Amino acid sequence: MTETAESLDPLRLPLTGERLIEASAGTGKTFTIAALYLRLLLGLGGESAFPRPVSVEELLVVTFTEAATEELRGRIRSNIHELRIACLRESSSNPLYVSLLAEIADKNQAAQTLMLAERQMDEAAVFTIHGFCQRMLSLNAFESGMLFEQQLIEDESRLRYQACADFWRRHCYPLPRDIAAVIHEQWKGPRDLLKAIDRWLQGEAPQLKSPPPAEETLASRHQQILERINALKQQWQEQVSEIENVLENSGLDRRKFNRGNQGKWIEKVSAWAQEETLSYQLPDALEKFSQPFLIERTKDGGEPPLHPLFSAVEALLASPLTLNDLVIARAMVEIREAVAREKRRRGELGFDDMLSRLDDALRGDSGEALASAIRQRFPVAMIDEFQDTDPQQYRIFRRIWRRQPDTALLLIGDPKQAIYAFRGADIFTYMKARGDVAAHYTLDTNWRSAPGMVQSVNRLFGLSDNPFMFREIPFLPVKPAAKNQTLRFTIDEKPIPAMNMWLMPGEAVGSGDYQSFMAQLCATQIRDWLSAGQQGRALLWRGGAAWWGGEKKAEPVRASDITVLVRNRLEAALIRDALQLLSIPSVYLSNRDSVFETPEAQELLWVLQAVLAPERENTLRSALATSMFGLNAQDIENLNQDERAWDALVEEFSEYRHIWRQRGVMPMLRALMGARHIAENLLATHGGERRLTDILHISELLQEAANQLESEHALVRWLTQHIAEPDSNASSQQMRLESDKHLVQIVTIHKSKGLEYSLVWLPFIARFRKQDQAFYHDRDSFAAVLDLGEGENSLELAEAERLAEDLRLLYVALTRAVWHCSLGVAPLSTRRSDKPGNSDFHHSALGRLLQDGEPMDAAGLTARLQALCHDDIALCIPDTMDQTPWQAPENALPSLSARTVERQVSDDWRVTSYSGLQQHGSSAGQELLPRLDIDAAGVGEVAEEPQLTPHQFPRGASPGTFLHSLFEDLDFSQPVPVDWMAQKLQLHGFGEEWAPVLSEWLDGVLRTRLPGAEIALNQLGVRDKQVEMAFYLPIEQPLDPLQLDALIRRYDPLSADTPALDFRQVRGMLKGFIDLVFRHDGRYYLLDYKSNWLGEDREAYTQQAMIQAMRLHRYDLQYQLYSLALHRYLRHRIADYHYERHFGGVIYLFLRGMDGQEGGQGIFTTRPAQPLIDGLDALFAGVAQEVDS
Repeated sequence: MTETAESLDPLRLPLTGERLIEASAGTGKTFTIAALYLRLLLGLGGESAFPRPVSVEELLVVTFTEAATEELRGRIRSNIHELRIACLRESSSNPLYVSLLAEIADKNQAAQTLMLAERQMDEAAVFTIHGFCQRMLSLNAFESGMLFEQQLIEDESRLRYQACADFWRRHCYPLPRDIAAVIHEQWKGPRDLLKAIDRWLQGEAPQLKSPPPAEETLASRHQQILERINALKQQWQEQVSEIENVLENSGLDRRKFNRGNQGKWIEKVSAWAQEETLSYQLPDALEKFSQPFLIERTKDGGEPPLHPLFSAVEALLASPLTLNDLVIARAMVEIREAVAREKRRRGELGFDDMLSRLDDALRGDSGEALASAIRQRFPVAMIDEFQDTDPQQYRIFRRIWRRQPDTALLLIGDPKQAIYAFRGADIFTYMKARGDVAAHYTLDTNWRSAPGMVQSVNRLFGLSDNPFMFREIPFLPVKPAAKNQTLRFTIDEKPIPAMNMWLMPGEAVGSGDYQSFMAQLCATQIRDWLSAGQQGRALLWRGGAAWWGGEKKAEPVRASDITVLVRNRLEAALIRDALQLLSIPSVYLSNRDSVFETPEAQELLWVLQAVLAPERENTLRSALATSMFGLNAQDIENLNQDERAWDALVEEFSEYRHIWRQRGVMPMLRALMGARHIAENLLATHGGERRLTDILHISELLQEAANQLESEHALVRWLTQHIAEPDSNASSQQMRLESDKHLVQIVTIHKSKGLEYSLVWLPFIARFRKQDQAFYHDRDSFAAVLDLGEGENSLELAEAERLAEDLRLLYVALTRAVWHCSLGVAPLSTRRSDKPGNSDFHHSALGRLLQDGEPMDAAGLTARLQALCHDDIALCIPDTMDQTPWQAPENALPSLSARTVERQVSDDWRVTSYSGLQQHGSSAGQELLPRLDIDAAGVGEVAEEPQLTPHQFPRGASPGTFLHSLFEDLDFSQPVPVDWMAQKLQLHGFGEEWAPVLSEWLDGVLRTRLPGAEIALNQLGVRDKQVEMAFYLPIEQPLDPLQLDALIRRYDPLSADTPALDFRQVRGMLKGFIDLVFRHDGRYYLLDYKSNWLGEDREAYTQQAMIQAMRLHRYDLQYQLYSLALHRYLRHRIADYHYERHFGGVIYLFLRGMDGQEGGQGIFTTRPAQPLIDGLDALFAGVAQEVDS
C-alpha cells in the first residue's frame, strides 16, 4: 500500500466527506488546521468549499491533550483576528491571507463574521477526545443513558489497587501452602500483580490468545504441573543409567559437551530428581539433556544421541510450567468488573468510561438518533493527532461521520510520530482508518529545520524501502523551506554537518559502557560548543529571508540552545551527572517524580518534628543534622557542649512553634529559613536551586493540607504518610521546574514531540530493550492480542511492533533539531568479547536502518556509516576526552548611574477626593491614606460607662468605618439579626456584648421616616437603592481653590462661615463613594451616614449642633461635590432629566442621635441650589465663568 498521497493545498482541499492528511514533522500541521478553519468559517474554496459557512460552535476540533487544545484555540483565535484586520485593510503581508482575501467578495461582511467568531472563541468546539465525549454524553443524556450527576475522577489507580487487593484476598489467601509458594515466587503481593497487569486494565481489554478453560482452577493446574515434573523425575531415575552409553557412542563434539561437565550435570539432575517437588523451578543442567541441545552439539555428519529420556526432557521444557496465565486472565476480568462496580456505586466516571459510554451508546438502540444529533451539532469534525487514536475513538468518529451527506471528517496526523502506545494509542487503528479513507493528502515542505537537517533525515530513512516496517506507514521525503536556506551552524567559520554520527570504538560494546562513554562524550562536546560560543566562534546563522529583513544574523551558541533527548529519567540522570562533572548547569524538563520522594521531604519532616518538640534533644539534633542547616558534626558537637547555646536553640525553635500555631506552617518555615539563611546557603551550593524549589513546594503543600487538618501533629502524620506513599500521578506533587534560563535542557523524546530545539544530542539512541511481553496486533484484523503463554511466534510479532515504535521514536527525535543533531552509535552486544563478531545493534531502530535489519560486526557497521556520509552527515571517531570543566562567564554587574533631574518636578494631574480638597495644604500623599471614616477621627476617646447605648459605643475612625460597613451588608427590609451582628463585631475586634444594642440601634435607623423624602429606609425596594455608589469626576482644567471657594460661598449659606479652601491646584479626577443613593416618587436622594459624637444623649443632636458639625468638618463641600456627581449621573441616564424635577436632595444621618422616634432627630437635610450645581459643573468642565466674590 505505497500509493503516493496528493500534495495538500490548504486553499483547495475539498471540505466534504472523509479526508486523511498526513503531516510530516515540521510541515505546518497547526498552520494547515487554522487555514482550513478560516475557510470553513467563511465558506471559501469555490467548488471545494463546504456547502455553507460554519460557525465556531459547529466546527469540532478534537485533539488529545489539554495543552494541545489551548495551543490550537490560541492559534485559531489569532488567525481569525489577523484575517479580520486584513479584511478591514483589504491588504496583508501574509501570503495565506492574501490568497483568502482574493476569494472574499464582501470583505466587510467577512470582517463582521470573523469579529463574531473571535468573540465566540471561548465557546468554540475545540476539545480533547475525553472532553468531547463528556460533552456529548451530557448534552444527549437520554440517548446515551448518562446520569446527570456524576463525578469525574482523573486517577483510577487507587480503585484498581483496592480491587486487586480484594482479588488477592479472595483467591490467594485461601490457597494451600504449596500453591501459595508458587504464586509468591512470581508476585510477592497485590502490588506486584497489579504492576504486571495494570496496562491491560486501562482502555479496552485485549483479546486473549488461547485463554485458559473456564473450569480450570489453580489447584487442577498445579496438580497437572506436579504430575509432569514427577513423571520426568521418575523416568530420569529409571533411565539415567542408560544415557551415559548413548552419549559415549554418539557423534557428540566433546569440545562443546565435555565429559567432565557431563558428569556434573548428571549429578545435579539426579539430585533434583530425588527431591520432593515443591516448586516449578527446573535445574539449569536439565537443558543439557534435551534432544535439540544435544543435536546442536553433534559433529557434522555424526550420529546424534537419541533416547526417550532426551525427548521427555524436551517436552517438559517446552510445556509452560506456570500458573501466571490462569491468575492474570482471572485478575484482568475480575478487577475490571470490581472497579466498574465501585465507580457505579460512587457515581464516578473515569476518562476511559466516557469513551466506552459514548461508544456503547452509539452502538445501542438509540445509536442512530445520537449520531444524528451529534452530526447536526457538528457537521464538520477535524481530528488532530489522529495517529494517537485507538479502536474506541475511531469507532466513535466512524459511526458519526463516515459516509454521511453534508458532513466533513478531516483526519490529520503523522503515523511516523505515533509514539504513545504506552498510553493506549494504537497505530494499527490508524492503519485501518487509512484503508477506510480513500482521499489521502500530504504536507511536503519542512518549515522547521535547516536544509541539511531535512536532507539528512531523508537520506537516513531513505536507506530502506520500508523504513517504518509497515507499508501503511510510508516515508515520503520532504523539501526544505526556501526561508530556511541560510540556516547553518558554524564553528571557526567552518560549517558543521547537520548530522554527526559519533561511533564508539570497540568490537562488542556493553550497554553500561556505551552509556557512560556517550554521556561523557556528549558532555565534552557540549562544553566545547559553549566555550566556542562564549568566544564568538560557535554561531547559529539565521536570516536572509524577507521576514528577517533580508539580513543574515548570527548568534553565539548558548546553553539554552542545546537540548539532550533521552528515553527516561535514568538516562537523564547519567547526562546530568556527566554535565555536572564539567560544571555545566542543566535542567531536566520531563520530571514527573513526586516531590515527596526527595531528601528535602524527609529533612522537612525532621524539622517539623523538632519544632513541635524542641525540648526533645534527639529530634532537635536530627533537624540540625539535615543538610539544609549546613552544620557539620563538629558544629553540632560544639552545641552539645555549650549549654547556653543549646538553651538558646531550644528557645529559638519554641518561637518557631509559636509562629506555627499562630500563623501557620508556611510562615513558620519562612521565618526559620530567614533566620538560618537557608535559601542563601542552598543557592551557594551545587543543585541548591533544585533543592530550594522542592523545599518551597513542600511548604506550600503543607500549608494547603494544614487547612484541612485539625492539629500540627496531624500535619506531621500527613507528611509521614505522603513520604511513605508518594503519588507521582498527582499533579500537585510532581516536582516543579527550578529554572530553564541559560541551562542545557534534558528532555524525554516523548515530551519533546511537537517542539523544536536548535542543537540536539541523542547520546543513547542506539539502545534498545527487547520486548518481553507477548502483546501484539493481529496483522489481518488489527485487533490487540495478549498471549499469556508467551509463544515464540507471539513474541516475534510483539518484538516487531517494539522495533517499529522505536523507529518512530527515532524519527521524532531527529526531527526536533533545527540546525544540528549528534547521535551516539556503538556496536552494542550482550556478549562480552574483544573478538570480532556480530553485534545486536540491528535490533535497535538506528541499526535496522543502517544495517537493513541484518546482524553485522563493528567493521560492517563502520562501513555502513561511511557509506551513509555525505555533505550533511559526518562520521566522527572520538579522540581522548578532555575533562577540563567549563568556565561559566562572569556575571559582572554593570555600573549603575542615574541622570540628574535638573527641572523642577511638578505635575498637577492626580486623582483627588473630597478629603483632599477640604484639608488645608493637602498634598498628593494624603490621597494614598486608607479610606477610614475620618469624620470622627478628631473626637477624643472617653471612658466607657457601665450602660451600653449608642452614645457609649467606641468613637474614632475605626468604629466609624465599622458602622459604615454594616450598612453596606444589611438587608434594609429585614430586622437586624443579633447573631449576625455578633459575628461582625467579633470579626472587627469589638465585644459581642454590643450585639443587641447595635441591632436595636440600626433597626431604629432603618424605620425612621426621612424628612423631605417622607419614606423610611426599610421601605425601599432593592431596585430603588444603590449602596456605596462609586464615581470619578474628570477635572478638565486646573481647579483653583479660590474659584471653588467663591462659588460655594455665593450659593450655599452653610459654606459662608467656613474657613477658606486651601488645597494645591489640581487637574485629573475627583473620586468618591456615596454611601446610599435612593429613589422615591421619581426623585433621587443622596444619603450619607455620620458616626460623629455630639453629646451624651439624643438631645445633643439638635439642628444647630448638626449644622455646626457640618461646618466644622466641611461636610458642606462633601455634599456639594456628591450632588454634582449624582447630577451628572442622572443627566447621563435619564432622557428628560431636569435638576428641579428629579434631584430630591441631600440627607445626612447622624447615627448616634437617631433612636427610631419621629421628629427628624439626628437628621440633617438640604438641597443645593441649581445655580451652584450648574456652576460646579462648568468649573469642573473647565468652562470659564465670572463669579462675584
